Amino acid sequence: MLALQFQLQQSQWWPEPELRRHQLAQFRHLLAHAAAETSWYAEQADFVQLAAKAEPVSDQQFRQLPRLSRRDLQQHLPRLTARSTPPAHGKRLDLATSGSTGQPLLGYETELNHLFWGACNLRDHLWQNRNLGLKFGAIRTGVDQRQLADWGRAISCAYQTGPATSLNINTPVERQLDWLVAEQPGYLISHASNLAALARCSIDRGEQPTALQQVISFGERLPDQLRDLCQQAWQVPLVDVYSAEEVGYIGLQCPVEPGNYHLMGEQLIVEVLDHQGRPCEPGQWGQVVITTLHNFAMPLIRYEIGDFARVGPPCPCGRGLPVLDKIMGRQRNMITLPDGSQHWPSFPADLWLAVAPINQFQLEQISRQEIIAHYQLERPLSADEGHNLQQRLAQSLRFPGVITLEHHRQPLTVAGSKFEDFISRLEN
Repeated sequence: MLALQFQLQQSQWWPEPELRRHQLAQFRHLLAHAAAETSWYAEQADFVQLAAKAEPVSDQQFRQLPRLSRRDLQQHLPRLTARSTPPAHGKRLDLATSGSTGQPLLGYETELNHLFWGACNLRDHLWQNRNLGLKFGAIRTGVDQRQLADWGRAISCAYQTGPATSLNINTPVERQLDWLVAEQPGYLISHASNLAALARCSIDRGEQPTALQQVISFGERLPDQLRDLCQQAWQVPLVDVYSAEEVGYIGLQCPVEPGNYHLMGEQLIVEVLDHQGRPCEPGQWGQVVITTLHNFAMPLIRYEIGDFARVGPPCPCGRGLPVLDKIMGRQRNMITLPDGSQHWPSFPADLWLAVAPINQFQLEQISRQEIIAHYQLERPLSADEGHNLQQRLAQSLRFPGVITLEHHRQPLTVAGSKFEDFISRLEN
């Protein structure tokens, strides 16, 4: 792990053309393996013909390869799974995610690929200059309330760390705050929507953890005002991580320019493509397409992960790793106007909290003409409050249609533990 960190400390400063040369050299190994060991790629002439060529793979050749959809992966996992992997890559490990769509996705990785995931995790800690001797807290799915001796194998194999503590994300927010104040971690990681609810609960109760140094969000689109909310509640900065279970760490927040995400180019080729499949320029947003360079158990070549992002210019920090400056979300997180045009919706928490102390808020577009605003509150909104909220939403969303309010006494359900504040039910 330390040797790999040494290499990553060098490669982060490579100019982007040099990084690309190394990426395509590694891709050639992946392509040859995929064409020989998986039925999916072996049955596609584009992959077989390129794998048979002796010369290096060019950018143009790479970008002409067909893309792999999420549905392809869900429906054809056996054909995408390698019959064997190189012995030096270690054992094959199970990989699972429920996905933000709620559809189960099973997959595989190798021990070598898992090592790269851990290396990116450690890179994030080192970039953010975290004190590894403090307690690390995690509120997330798939864990129980428990105490751990260290921050996990990927970190403790290289450094001596403080203890860790975990809590299941399904725990009521009030009890989460009790746990946070009792445990007093130096760092806390959770989903963005959960951090927002926890921070508002902390403000309302006038209680805060005094040992907290930083909060880390992952797994969801970062709301515009969450950084300010964490500062208000706990007087600490927020660091966001862009990741996905199928591919691992995609982008880490720059330690110098917090608005930038540096892509993990040593383990992934990340493309951002416009609607015609062309690479986006800085300032343009498009579909995120990922190629995993080290997962020989389940090669994902030009995989459409479902996210949209905006390309950023070269970072002032000097790192050559490509930059995203905004993770936009999935296509179903876009609002569609009656005339068919689309844009990314904006309705910050201040908008609905100014109307009433709403605990949870979600918009669901069911047609071009109607959006349902789901809100969780102990009581229904009054007529005046409801009218006020509808007007505020219509102006913020630039939506001329009908906004219907729907009251919920119980917390809104979260598919796959990832809460989406805007969901479009439109087919296209």
